[in-house]
Amino acid sequence: MAEPTRAETQITMVLDAIQSKRRIERVLEAANALLARYHTDTDHHDRLTSCFELIRRNITPDIEIVYEATTLGEIGIAGTSEDTPLFRSELTGAAGAVGTMTARYTTPSPLGLTAEEWHAAMGVLAGILGLGLGGSAGCPR
Repeated sequence: MAEPTRAETQITMVLDAIQSKRRIERVLEAANALLARYHTDTDHHDRLTSCFELIRRNITPDIEIVYEATTLGEIGIAGTSEDTPLFRSELTGAAGAVGTMTARYTTPSPLGLTAEEWHAAMGVLAGILGLGLGGSAGCPR
C-alpha cells in the first residue's frame, strides 16, 4: 500500500478539523437549548431533569445525577476498563445542597464526539447545571 502524499494528508487533516467544528457546534446548540429551558423552568428538579435528558439523548446514555433526594439514571462503574473515559463533577447548589454528576463515554457517542471533545462538553454542561441549581460545579480534569 502506498504512503499517502502530503496533499492527501493535508486534506485529511482539514476534513477532520471541519468535522470537529461541526461536532462542537452541536454541543453548543445543546448547551443553548438547556439555557433556554432554564429560562422558563425555575424549579431545580425540572432543571436537573432537563439536563439529564439532554445529556442522555445527545452526549451519553450512561449518566447518573444525584442531587439532594433525587437520583436520575444509574451508571454501573464496576467492570469499566481504565481506558474508558469517565466524567465526575461535584455539584453545589443553593443553600449548600450537594450532589454529583457521573458519566461514562460511549462509542460512538450520539454526537460522534471524540473522548476529548466529550469530556469538554460534559464540563460545559455540568457548569450550566451547577449555575442552574444556584451554585456551581467542580469539574476536575
